Formats: sequence, C-alpha cells, structure tokens
Amino acid sequence: MDPKPLKSYHLHGMDSRDFLKCYFEENNVFAEESLVMIMEQLHIALAAANVKGQTLIDISLGSIIHQLYTVSEFFNEITILKLNDTCILELNKWLNTRTGAFSWGHASKIVTQLQGIRGQEQEKEEKLKNSIKRIVKFNLNKKNLTDPVVLPQADCLLTAWLLDAICHNENDYIKNLRKMAKMLKPGGYFILIECLHGTYYTAGTERLHMFTCDESFITKTLTDERFVILSCKILERKVESDLIDHKQVIVLTAVKGND
Repeated sequence: MDPKPLKSYHLHGMDSRDFLKCYFEENNVFAEESLVMIMEQLHIALAAANVKGQTLIDISLGSIIHQLYTVSEFFNEITILKLNDTCILELNKWLNTRTGAFSWGHASKIVTQLQGIRGQEQEKEEKLKNSIKRIVKFNLNKKNLTDPVVLPQADCLLTAWLLDAICHNENDYIKNLRKMAKMLKPGGYFILIECLHGTYYTAGTERLHMFTCDESFITKTLTDERFVILSCKILERKVESDLIDHKQVIVLTAVKGND
C-alpha cells in the first residue's frame, strides 16, 4: 500500500482522463466488470420494472457516461451534474465530437448487443447525445447543489460511484444522499451503482479515498430515507489489481416515497 495519504475526489479532484483509462477503455482489464456487467444489469433491472419517464439527472464520478447509453432508452431528457470543470470539459469534447475526445464506441456496441440491434451503434451514439440537454456544475456545500441553477425535480436520479467517493463516514453518506434525493420527484426512480468493501481507487498516479460500506448499510439507509427498493444485484469482483481494492459492486434500483 502506498504510504501517502489518500486524496478525496470532492476536495482535491482527479485527472478525469486517467480515471477513464484505468477502468473504462475498450479491452481494459476492468472492461467486463465496469462496462459490460454494469450495462447488462441496468438493462435487466429497468426493463423488468417497466421504468420510464421524461427526465433523468445523472450525478456520477468523473466523466463516465456508459451508464447513460442504457438509461437513455427509458428517459428522453438527461441532465448531467459534475463536481469540477475538467470533467465538464471532458464530456463536452465527446458531446461535440472534438479532436482528442475519449471514445465511448465500445459502450455503444455493448448496448446494441443487449438490445439485439447490432449495427446501429452510430444511431445509439446520436440518440444519447441528443438526449443530453445540459451539463451543470454542482457544489456539495450548497443547499441547492446546482445553485444558482434551479433544476426541476426529475423522474429519475442515477448516481454511479460517487457517494462512496465523496463520503468519509455514515453521516456524510446520509447527508449527501438526502441532498441528492431532493432533486428527485416523489415516486421517481433512484438508480445506484457503487463499490462495496473498498477503501481506495486509483486515477493515474493518485490514490483516492473510498468510503467503506456494505449492502446492508445501503439498503437500510435507503429504506430509512423512505425509498422502496425494487431490485438489488451484487456483482462479485473478479479482476486482481492493486488499482482498486473493493470486493463487490452493487446495482440497485428504488422508488422514492412521498416526502
């Protein structure tokens, strides 16, 4: 273990491109677990619950978007929230097809295979880009996370690998979950993707803090916060690597109860 203190994503930031290279490039050692299995479980869970709606807010770690290829089939308008300018810049490069943009073509292939429509990767790419209506910077210290922008409550809120990156204890987790939940309509869908039993992850040469939690803590917290859990899938880690030390990944869908 590196003896240097772990950095915190929300305090120190990270190199968004290094993060993508570590876990999300095509043919990466983590690609099966971080891309294929996640997109597959989202597809299964959303289809089984007959999830649908008009608006979705995504508030996820770094500049990842592969999860949105799947959910864009169920929601027409997507708002993406990001903590820092580098992630916004990275996303805008891809969104506007600029030179040097990270390629998500492999994610497009995965979703077309899941839907049995191979050969329509370009159409899926354009559909997702057209569904993204805005990218907004947010601040964890503000009551309204997107202040001065005021967003209407969404039909769905998706958060991937963010809560475990920005929280240092159980109180942090509950506080930040409550802030996020305010952006979701009562009866709206909540989608959570998160590592379990981890303490750190790596982006380039930097090691960053990960809040250690388990399935029981997450499900109890959501239940206490008046969410009704629809599905909960635990994916066991298979890849051996010192880039990250989690043991499992949770893919959970729930419905927000009345305030």
